[in-house]
Amino acid sequence: MMPTSDWRAARSGRTRGIGRRRVLATLLVGVLMAFALVSAASASTPGEFGFAEDGLRAAATNQDGTPDTQAGSHPFAFTTTIALNEGISEGKPISAGGNVKNIEVNLPAGLVGDPEATPDCSQQTFGENFNFSVGTRCPIDSQVGVVRLDVSGLRLNGPVYNIVPPKGMPAEFGFSVLGSPIVLVPRVRTGGDYGISVDLTNIAQGFSMITGSVSLWGVPADPAHDLQRGTCFEHNSEVEEGVIPKGSFEECHTSVPPKPFLSLPTSCEGPLLVTARVDSYEEPAAYSTDSTEMPGLTGCDRLDFSPRLVVQPEPAQAASPSGLSVEIQVPQTYENPEGLAEANLKNTTVTLPAGVAVNPSAADGLAACSEEQAGLNDTLEEACPDASKVGEVEIRTPLLPRPLTGGVFLAQQGNLPGNGSNPFGSLLALYIVVREPVSGVLVKLAGEVKADSATGQLVTTFLNNPAVPFDSLRLSFFGGPRAALVNPPLCGTYTTSTEMTPWSGGASASPSASFQITSGPGGSSCLSAQPFTPGLVSGTQSNQAGGFTPFSLTFDRSDAEQNMSRIQVTTPPGLLGSLASVALCPEPQASQGACGPDSLIGHVTVGVGAGSNPFYVTGSIYLTASYNGAPYGLAFVVPAVAGPLNLGVVIVRAAVNVDPHTAALTVTSEPLPQILQGVPLHIRAVNVTLDRERFIFNPTNCNPMAIQATMVSALGASAPVTTHFQATNCAALSFTPQFKVATSGRTSRADGASLDARLLEPEAGGRSILATNGGQANIAKVKVELPKILPARLTTLQKACTAAVFEANPADCPVASRVGYARATTPLLPVQLTGPAYFVSHGGEAFPSLIVVLQGYGVRVDLIGATFISKQGITSSTFGAVPDVPVTSFELYLPEGPYSALAATGNLCKKKLVMPTEMIGQNGTAIHKSTPIQVTNCKVKAKQRKKTKSKSKAKGSRATRTTLRDSNRRGS
Repeated sequence: MMPTSDWRAARSGRTRGIGRRRVLATLLVGVLMAFALVSAASASTPGEFGFAEDGLRAAATNQDGTPDTQAGSHPFAFTTTIALNEGISEGKPISAGGNVKNIEVNLPAGLVGDPEATPDCSQQTFGENFNFSVGTRCPIDSQVGVVRLDVSGLRLNGPVYNIVPPKGMPAEFGFSVLGSPIVLVPRVRTGGDYGISVDLTNIAQGFSMITGSVSLWGVPADPAHDLQRGTCFEHNSEVEEGVIPKGSFEECHTSVPPKPFLSLPTSCEGPLLVTARVDSYEEPAAYSTDSTEMPGLTGCDRLDFSPRLVVQPEPAQAASPSGLSVEIQVPQTYENPEGLAEANLKNTTVTLPAGVAVNPSAADGLAACSEEQAGLNDTLEEACPDASKVGEVEIRTPLLPRPLTGGVFLAQQGNLPGNGSNPFGSLLALYIVVREPVSGVLVKLAGEVKADSATGQLVTTFLNNPAVPFDSLRLSFFGGPRAALVNPPLCGTYTTSTEMTPWSGGASASPSASFQITSGPGGSSCLSAQPFTPGLVSGTQSNQAGGFTPFSLTFDRSDAEQNMSRIQVTTPPGLLGSLASVALCPEPQASQGACGPDSLIGHVTVGVGAGSNPFYVTGSIYLTASYNGAPYGLAFVVPAVAGPLNLGVVIVRAAVNVDPHTAALTVTSEPLPQILQGVPLHIRAVNVTLDRERFIFNPTNCNPMAIQATMVSALGASAPVTTHFQATNCAALSFTPQFKVATSGRTSRADGASLDARLLEPEAGGRSILATNGGQANIAKVKVELPKILPARLTTLQKACTAAVFEANPADCPVASRVGYARATTPLLPVQLTGPAYFVSHGGEAFPSLIVVLQGYGVRVDLIGATFISKQGITSSTFGAVPDVPVTSFELYLPEGPYSALAATGNLCKKKLVMPTEMIGQNGTAIHKSTPIQVTNCKVKAKQRKKTKSKSKAKGSRATRTTLRDSNRRGS
């Protein structure tokens, strides 16, 4: 026999084995219940089936019998005793009230054992040749304790053996009673505190047990247990202390190296609670229960707690989707029978480095697992959808010979109103479900994931983890294009930090781990800073000049580039939208994303997430009233629903300005969101499609043009981008404007002369000005020459408004510079455009320009006519850059008055006046003609004055001019 000091010395140099068998060794304690006691409530009275007073007792003891209260120690013995109510039958004591059927014992959480500490006995050996005198033939090396029972007046004693469990059970322990094998089956309290419960079911009828005691050994191979091993225990069970034992002491020595079998909890909270319940064949399922308390443990400050951390992304590429492996190692010391267990891990908080964030690309095809499907509080297998699995888990524990494996599942979102579908009520949460299929051990954990609202940095916390030792816990999140995580944007060193708290209540540990990002996206070279070279693709569905067509723009960037923020787009002249049938969404509906369908003009699709497969979400585009100082605005309303996650609604506003000279549109967006509820968006592409029917139409000019954009990154970098644009088939457009001019014959030196010019663009060949297959070409240029008898009035030209004052605010121009009024009707707007005409002096010009300021529906358009007076005194006006806008009618009225634009050098009624006219369409068609000038208010013969019709016409003409004058005065 090896002396105790020798085996201890022999053990000190051994390395710790990694094979074990079951965490539930804890269950070993439960074994004690197996003795087959009967149970009744502690309040039972004699004669009832159940527990006697103080009928349940449990204790961990040292070799001298004193209580072992050292946390994490391996006690000499852990003993559980049960006493049942006693009855009498034929003069013999029996258990009162019936025969026990089922027994269940619940051991304290954290009490664990290692069945691999001893060899085990096969099921066949345990059950064969079982008789009262011989018992079982299991080897003494497999003995882990002893049992003492009082059954039907008999005192029975025997060994408790470690038995090979059937598949689906973590362990089994057995002993014999009256020649019959009794098996104790431990199980983990999955969904609870993950302590061990031991079940003894369907005990053979006929036993009438009164008391029972099971002692399990902390170190079964300790030579101090030899007197109670095998036949030595049978021979010496009644020997009094100090008497020489019977039999051969040497026969009961085991050669198995001493290993710890039991370990007390590593928490010093107390007292420790043990509960039990039993029922009888006479009243099945009518359970009687009892409980007992053990002293709280001490000495937690002696326990070591030295966890380690290993973190590695795969691949280690900047700004790329990443499979991330996070491993927590807690080295165990289960080989030393005299040492103390490592403190078990209670709480874990892991903070990933800034830059490692949720990848929206993962949302494509992703699902979530509900609390009900996870079954956190029950013992059933989880039923999480396969699509909710985002990674795999492996846990290695010294208590099981094989690792527990399983998955990491995304929990259902819990921060929606009225939705509490994860335990934390958080946006993000994880469920870990692992199992060991051979033993049937099942563990389910829930962890909260917090994403920093400003940076997206992830902090994951698992609280109150099972008080069970493990060597390694590794979470491996899936990689690939739709990985749940994305790496930081730049190469460098990144550190993961942790805070880990032990069950011992001692100081927390904060191991950290660093990893390197060694290449750019796709394996490209590392860059010191991200570039910003976004792309732009745009175009219309149909290029037919003047035709209605959907229009789209797509902005994109690669993973390697800075994120997009602001976008400004300027359309080519003539690419416009018809507002006549669109309701402008007012405030506050526009800012709240509550615009109606009458304001809907298109759709926006946004691609978010890193990698080659961004996740796309689609929203709506609404035309709004004035926004941010512009006459119009846009509201982009996008429901941010990505797979199972609902991040709310994103509303991005944009201002729409109209160039007063070309009518070209400039759309300037507010900054695009970069992060929502802690989820960085990594916007990869934005597609804007304006597809409202008969809304967007092409120019009537087929010259090559461009769509110009300026994109600004989230870091402030600016990038201009341009795409080619060109309408086609301008030759199919008609150009048939009608021009009419009139003047009044009543002129004077003081008030000068007047002019009334009207331009009409009628339907061409039955087609409207705007038609899907082309209608009228719009006017590009108009030049007119006034008769010499109607020259520009020099005294008025000298009173022209300066360009600086005009550009600042035309309304501040001198009254003398305001020489006329105009109005225009366009099918694009529901109202007319009206406004004054000014003489404006620009530096370098020989003569002031005539500028017509048209306003209405928030739009301002300046028509600039260059004035020229030839040496012959002939005045001409050239409007050389007329906006490519459809106009059904235009009228310019230059009235008589002290500041009239025109003078008269003779009697207009005596001349046949004509106006040489040149009109060029946007499609290049030119019209040259002499436009007759009708002279009104001339003196006529008496017969002619009697003609009512002539008088009516003259009166009508004066009324029209008066109305135009008055309305424009009000408009100005």
